[in-house]
Amino acid sequence: MDTHCHFDFSDFDSDRDQLLSDAKQKGLLHLVIPGVKRENWRRVRELAIAHEELHFALGLHPMFMDAHTEQHLRDLEIEVTKGPVVAVGEIGLDFQFGRDNQHEQERLFNSQIQIAMNANLPVIIHCRKAHEDILKILSDNNYHNGGVIHAYNGDLNQAKRYAAHGFKLGVGGAITYERATKIRKMVSELSLEQIVLETDAPDMSPVTCQGKRNTPVHIFDNFSSLVELREESAEQIAQQTTTNALEVFRLS
Repeated sequence: MDTHCHFDFSDFDSDRDQLLSDAKQKGLLHLVIPGVKRENWRRVRELAIAHEELHFALGLHPMFMDAHTEQHLRDLEIEVTKGPVVAVGEIGLDFQFGRDNQHEQERLFNSQIQIAMNANLPVIIHCRKAHEDILKILSDNNYHNGGVIHAYNGDLNQAKRYAAHGFKLGVGGAITYERATKIRKMVSELSLEQIVLETDAPDMSPVTCQGKRNTPVHIFDNFSSLVELREESAEQIAQQTTTNALEVFRLS
């Protein structure tokens, strides 16, 4: 299962159906598409309704702060009650380029956490240079609905603290690069019960398509690298990571 794929992006307009067919033939039966702005919610919903393999989440991404308004939060509160949305996301904090708008980001994140709790939904969290900030907000809100920490790059202690809130940790193309020694070591030591696989397609390409468009089928390249880094068998890793993903998004 690909727990994070921006399959609604225009990068896939020319061959979306073919890619989805290829993924299904290879055994990829579920993909989650997170919404990032109010303007793309309708598109992700329509795609998920049209294809049984696709599931969607709705959220306001921290990298697009200038695009979000108070009305969008009110819209989100309504939209997540309509179904069949599987999560609130992609939401979170991004301090990669500084903390000039930290207060605004935290306010938006807090509001969306509350919306998720009120709707009894998990969340998909984007985090860059903000793990301690996010963990504090989760604790302050007594949040236990679970979800996925997208592209996890924290440490083992933080992983355990996320687990206490019900979170799984997204593992993607970064682990396919041998030079990424820190994240590869961390992933080798994580509890398998906390790992889910993702592509973040069309971004975060694995080494197998470096510099090119990433697609959902490349989930299998990420899986192969995960198998190399772990002690468990490929069968056990495939079964457990799929179970983890289905459980966190409450899919059958």
